[in-house]
Amino acid sequence: MIALYFISYILNVFKVHLHSRHLNAVITFISVVLASLLVGTRPLDAGYDTKGYVEAYNLLDTNIFQSLLVIKQYFGVSIEPIFWGYAWLISKLGMTDTAFIFITAFLSILLTGIAYRKMDERYYYLSFIGVLFSGSFINLYGNAIRQGLAIPFFLLAFYHYMNGNNRKVYLYLIITFFIHQYTGILMALFFVVRLVPFRIYWILWFGCFLGAFIIASGLLNFIPGLSHYAKPGGLLYLVHPTYLEFPIYYLLLKRTDLMEDERFNRMIQFVAVVFLLQTLFIANIYAYNRIGLLRFIVEPIIYTRLFLKIKPEKASRQIVLAIFFAYGLSIFLSETVQTTLSSTSE
Repeated sequence: MIALYFISYILNVFKVHLHSRHLNAVITFISVVLASLLVGTRPLDAGYDTKGYVEAYNLLDTNIFQSLLVIKQYFGVSIEPIFWGYAWLISKLGMTDTAFIFITAFLSILLTGIAYRKMDERYYYLSFIGVLFSGSFINLYGNAIRQGLAIPFFLLAFYHYMNGNNRKVYLYLIITFFIHQYTGILMALFFVVRLVPFRIYWILWFGCFLGAFIIASGLLNFIPGLSHYAKPGGLLYLVHPTYLEFPIYYLLLKRTDLMEDERFNRMIQFVAVVFLLQTLFIANIYAYNRIGLLRFIVEPIIYTRLFLKIKPEKASRQIVLAIFFAYGLSIFLSETVQTTLSSTSE
């Protein structure tokens, strides 16, 4: 498995120096295949969610409405017809559960790459590798596979949001919601960015910190449902690097000219809003991770631009690629990722 990381990295080292559009496309496709093999060939009882997906897939009936009852039993949802309709169709084509897991990983990663091509046309080959070497990659495409399949459509909605095409934003928002409802709901953050001036984010940051303190202390446990959702874990949750990430991020970007680009400015503000929301829900690892995945999937574009400020640009491309690779390798070797990709004991 580690060899796949090295092969992908070496290929992309050469890709930085290539100027052939066709060769770039071939190397990108190989990177997608390697990434799909990494997460799509995991054991059927791997990690946290894979086993549930496999069991639900194997129980899908010829009657799709009966199948929805099975889905609700496993995942508690019945309003994600695009994902489960896709799973039902794959099942009816005679695909095994092993094939379902791999095809879903490959399709999700390939579509993400295509969406990235629109999001970051000039440097997508770097920023997309940043996604494949990021902390979100394994969880998205090797565990939370509904959200993984929803991400490309989230990115397309984001692209049209940056360009002010509201009609297409709503279209892709609906598609995203019907693949993974939680991601669809979080896309409402696009409109928060439009309403909230960036200059008052510091006030919101303090408010989120205060809100997290109140939630973690259990003072709001009397509110029905909040104690279960927030899962207070004590005040130790407040000692977390997320609280420092936003100020560093804010100050770093304010010292560059990146925010002068209106489209890029919207991207930066969206990531900042996700930072703030993560801060508020830091006491709930499920909500924290699901929210954070939206930040991790966009951030490589921003960090690529920051590193490319280093001159000469060809050297800076190799630097950003090496940093993405080193970070990805450290994430891959972590206990959490190994658990996600390995068989779990009964």
